[in-house]
Amino acid sequence: MTDNQNPDTTLQDTILIERDGPIGRIIINNEAKRNAMTLAMWRAIPDAIAALEADFDIHVIAIVGAGNKAFVSGADISEFDGVRKDTASASHYDDINADCYRAVRNAKKPTIALIKGFCMGGGFGLAAACDLRLSNQSGKFGIPAAKLGISYPTDAIADIVNIVGSANAREIYLTAKVYGADEAQKLGFLHAIYSDETFDVEAEAYCQSVATLAPLSHKYHKAAINSAIGQGDSLPFDHLKSMACDCLDSEDYKEGRRAFSEKRKPDFVGR
Repeated sequence: MTDNQNPDTTLQDTILIERDGPIGRIIINNEAKRNAMTLAMWRAIPDAIAALEADFDIHVIAIVGAGNKAFVSGADISEFDGVRKDTASASHYDDINADCYRAVRNAKKPTIALIKGFCMGGGFGLAAACDLRLSNQSGKFGIPAAKLGISYPTDAIADIVNIVGSANAREIYLTAKVYGADEAQKLGFLHAIYSDETFDVEAEAYCQSVATLAPLSHKYHKAAINSAIGQGDSLPFDHLKSMACDCLDSEDYKEGRRAFSEKRKPDFVGR
């Protein structure tokens, strides 16, 4: 359930935003096509991220596919003859695709991919751009680019290499293999797998557990990790040091110390 019974619509009902306490959800809502992403949908994701980033009450951003069959089955190939037909149009498409991944990757709040069923192609890349990835047992993962003769944005490839390592990334791209959830977890891609029956409850509890932690600490650690792995658009050291100081000067740090001494759970507010 959500406390927003009329979700925000960012693109003709195909990209939805729901707010439920400290959890903001971006819903990929193209269930008839197993949540395949059109160019317009890729373009809408950064705006959805920005809307939840601007909401002070939201502490975690979850990305989820509508229904139970797919997180995102990939790009909507049916529009490729128009939007990805040659070098010029494909380059434009890839730029928008990369902007989407960048918005997710650089979000200041933790991003969590909640994966049920197919997570293929661009969906794999979208999940890789998130900080954390949870799947049900029916999750299916792969990148079939070589079956179509297309290329993927370089920074999206970097996300996957950073997660699974270069050897596993080579297998993903060069064989176009489809992995089950257990295999994807062995690659290091998934942080947790839950049964199909309990996934919604378990994933919600996971998101809530992240949302209860200190927002300024999350913001700093995300940025510092991006810098540590050499991400191209990471923040400079001086900026990171300033963010660390903000944590130490915050009301949340005072609250954390008080809660520890009083043997209770802290109530963080992001200041």
